[in-house]
Formats: sequence, structure tokens, C-alpha cells
Amino acid sequence: MHFKLFYSLALGVILLFGGCSANIEGCLEEGSCGPAINVANQDGNLPEDPFDPFWDSKEAPTAINIELGPQMITNPKWPNPSTQQVLIRAVKNSDELVVLLEWEDITRDGNFDHSSLYVDRAAIMFPVEPNNVAPSITMGESGMPVNIWQWKSIGGEKGQPGVRAKSKLAYQTVEDLNAEGFSTLTYQSKQDVKGTALWKDNKWRLIFKRDLVDGDSNDVQFRQSVLMAVAVWNGSNRELNGQKGIAGWMLLKLS
Repeated sequence: MHFKLFYSLALGVILLFGGCSANIEGCLEEGSCGPAINVANQDGNLPEDPFDPFWDSKEAPTAINIELGPQMITNPKWPNPSTQQVLIRAVKNSDELVVLLEWEDITRDGNFDHSSLYVDRAAIMFPVEPNNVAPSITMGESGMPVNIWQWKSIGGEKGQPGVRAKSKLAYQTVEDLNAEGFSTLTYQSKQDVKGTALWKDNKWRLIFKRDLVDGDSNDVQFRQSVLMAVAVWNGSNRELNGQKGIAGWMLLKLS
């Protein structure tokens, strides 16, 4: 199922979760979120390699193709993002959650010498607290904070971004952040999210991994289904900050 958001953003419309019942999953019937990303259940350790054979096995969760739309809310507006689709899969065990993003990208753009602003990035965003009304998709709003997990392609030798000498994995910068609207992004003093990314065959695969419940009041807690949004930046297209492809709110459905 494809989900393209923000058709009406050119008119300045911001998607709200208005009128939704206390049951977060009710948004699917009401049409105020979608689609559902069903989180699969898995015994034992969860894979940390984005290209682990698990992800292509029969046991792997179904990948949902999400269409990314333009950012037309704030300047500089970005009407034609170069990344227009991202596949999302999610799996959990009794303790942890893994969200895998996958998208096509013919260039691998990393901050190899810590001077380039335009690097490949991706982020997922959650309301910190479940509520009848979702925060604004524009990074939350006053009194309705969001928890953002952001990855940036930083580090490694030129031509081998982030790849450690004895590993195929690209361990790169993942940040655990909060925001309550534009220009309010803050870095948490306690970083609870781990990330692993690998560029292969002209595509990125990126894993976000975190405990289901961590006790941090600034973090989303995965005791039930939650709302989630996603954004992707392509460094070679000079995308930065609000210049990105975006989609949200969808439902990360836990069972």
C-alpha cells in the first residue's frame, strides 16, 4: 500500500490527528494516519546488520513501501525531493525494537573530512506521549514534543564511508533528539538509540535499534502502537534541514 502525504501542503495545511479516539490504532479507520507498519515478533537476538540474511528470509517482516512527498510548509520549500520512496520494516523481541529503512541512492554521500554539509541522512519521528491529538508534523509543537532518531552518513575513509576495517557494517552517527516545533531541535544528554547503515548495490539500508521501554521521559515508549513519521535527505541533491522528502503520520503497529 502506498501512502503519499502532504498533497495539500502547498496551501499551508498541517496534518493533525484531530478527533482521534484514545485508541491510537483507531486512526487507521478514521483516515488520519496510515498505512500500518506491522511490527513482527522474533525470538532471540535481533539483527544488527542491515543486509543480514534475515531481512530477505521468509521470517522477515513485510516491507511497506512509503511514498515521500515534498516539504512545502517552511522556507526553503522543497517541492521535488530526489528520494521519493522508502521501504520500512520493523521487528521486536521481548526487549528491543528494530526499524529498518531502505531506499535507492546511486551516490554515497558522506562527511569524510568533516567539512561537507550535504550528506545522506534519514530520520524517524514519534510523539513522546500518546494523545488524542498528534503533534504537528513540523517537528512537534509547544507542549507536544516529539522524539526524533536521526542518522547521518559521517566518518570512514573516502570511498568507504563509515566502514570499519574488519567489518562490512557502517557504524555512523545516530542521534536521539527532541523537538517542540521549528528551530527547537535538542540533543539528549542520554543517547539511547543505536544505528547501523550500509550502502550496497546503489541503495542504503539503515537500522535503528532501541529498547522497547527505557524509562527516559524524553523518549517514546513502545508499550503499544505508536505514530511514526519519516524523512530522507540526499546529499548529492544538496538536501539539508527542511530540504528533504517526508511522510507521516503512519502507524507502527505492535502486537
